[in-house]
Amino acid sequence: MNQNFMKPLHMIIVAGLALAAGCATPTETSPAKRPADNPSDKGPRLIQAGPMIGHVGPHEARVWIRTKRGSTLKASAVQGSKARNRYSVGDLGNGFSVIHYSRLAPATDTRVTLTVERAGSATETESVAFRTAATPSETGKVRIAFGSCSKVSQFNSGPIYKALADERPDMALFIGDNSYFIVGNGSDKHFNTTGPVGDWTSPEAMTARHLITRMHPDLQAMFRSVPSYAVWDDHDYGPDNADRTFDLREEATTAFRQMWANPAYGTDGIPGIFSSFRNGPVEVFLMDDRYYKYSPQKHKDVTMATGEIWGRAQTDWLLAGLKQSTAPVKLIANGTQVVTRSTGGEGHRREAQNELQRLIAHIEKHRIDGVIFLSGDRHYSELHFEARDGHPPLLEFTSSPLQQDQKVEPLQNRPNTFRLWGLNGNSFGLVTVDIPEPGLGVVRLEVRTETNTVPVVENTRCSSAWQLSDLQY
Repeated sequence: MNQNFMKPLHMIIVAGLALAAGCATPTETSPAKRPADNPSDKGPRLIQAGPMIGHVGPHEARVWIRTKRGSTLKASAVQGSKARNRYSVGDLGNGFSVIHYSRLAPATDTRVTLTVERAGSATETESVAFRTAATPSETGKVRIAFGSCSKVSQFNSGPIYKALADERPDMALFIGDNSYFIVGNGSDKHFNTTGPVGDWTSPEAMTARHLITRMHPDLQAMFRSVPSYAVWDDHDYGPDNADRTFDLREEATTAFRQMWANPAYGTDGIPGIFSSFRNGPVEVFLMDDRYYKYSPQKHKDVTMATGEIWGRAQTDWLLAGLKQSTAPVKLIANGTQVVTRSTGGEGHRREAQNELQRLIAHIEKHRIDGVIFLSGDRHYSELHFEARDGHPPLLEFTSSPLQQDQKVEPLQNRPNTFRLWGLNGNSFGLVTVDIPEPGLGVVRLEVRTETNTVPVVENTRCSSAWQLSDLQY
């Protein structure tokens, strides 16, 4: 049987675990329904998903896990030979937890061991290993992998995640469509992402669909070794092109927050899933492109100029963060494209031009250095370079898809006069920031394939580098 249309074994296992823990299974042809109250736990495993390394700062770290109902979770950590025992456990509901370690030493190899116990069951133990982030600095080397659009749950093997794990970056950013809410039986030939009924019509089905992706063996293995962050796009938020008018917006937010261990989700006064964090010379801004979105592609009362993607409050937060940041390199990660001038699809150039112009004007007015945009969504990858007199260039690196039924090949019918290179095919993006001395360094943007190599497409190597000074005022 063609593996593209198989239901991998882990999908069958997850369906059982979802029912056991009170989640509905993903939709087939009818709305997902919550099973009867207090269903019995019949799954054999106490650790049902994870552990996954989430946000890692200089002095803190978060580890995500899902455990069986009625079990007890304990943690221990070591840095070198020194035990680190300052931690708390955040109960996210539905068996999901985040272990939050504090008072860690920066830039230090760390191992966290999780032990899960339950009366009548054998004790289970899993460990994760990572290096804590460097303290904020003008210098240092940081490597960031990123990508979007993963249908890995449809495949028995996830080679792109093996390649990413082998690369051992300092972090991985999953920037949208990390799972696909769908109608149908889960095979590609039924991969319908719109309609009155689907995973998006039930918060329990959303969670179950997230779990199907999360429990893929190759993805789980990567999560145990690479600190991982996420923002959403439409397919792990709601139906196709869903925006702030989506009826289950709050339920989708809860489901997303249960599945990841980001440093924060919005602020006390501004809801959403956006946040920022620092690692050495790099600050990352994770943007929410769904919670506030109101697009002319769906609503006739706004235009390409007056539509919104981030909304006023989130945009204010971003502008303030960019102005205050002392990081030489600032990465803005968003589910859809921001400055790229490619035709078609979603993105600021086509849906929220005033919002984009406000951002660019702010960068120019305050002479903010080192801004690079990272995006996904398009099911192809490209590097957009737009030179500007008197200002650093506009750079946007789009990486998509992580895993679908694609092979590396040239782009067809995707015009963009500012594109340096582009390709179709399963891949992830890799950003390397290497600053050995203040003001002197290199930023490299490149594509990596399933063999963890840089592809050459139409005689062009999909890798470009800039001196740090090229990105500064």
